[in-house]
Amino acid sequence: MKPFQNTALLRPLTIEELRLEDPEWVDDHTITFYIPCWFHVDSVFAGIHVETDQNDDYINLYCIYDTRVQSVRLSMIYVNNSAKNGEQDFELEVEIDATTSKLLLNQAVEWLQAEKAY
Repeated sequence: MKPFQNTALLRPLTIEELRLEDPEWVDDHTITFYIPCWFHVDSVFAGIHVETDQNDDYINLYCIYDTRVQSVRLSMIYVNNSAKNGEQDFELEVEIDATTSKLLLNQAVEWLQAEKAY
């Protein structure tokens, strides 16, 4: 059972924290980018409690870019290494602010433009 369905940012992410890597086309109009989390995730995402002494959990963060409507969203996989009673990893949607959305969109568009230039 998931302890929560989504999470929100406690503060906008910075350009240094939003490094898009490993682009993968999901379909003809959707690209997913991995975002490495070298920052303290509990200080950025509300209610996840990943970096504690009590668990060995971590997150994988992804930017999903829809080229048709020029929009981005954040998705998180919570890897539940401290699970008991057969609990599993789960995916969460991340509510993002306009500043973070703009930074992500700019980076995704730049990547797509560079990709088309080849």
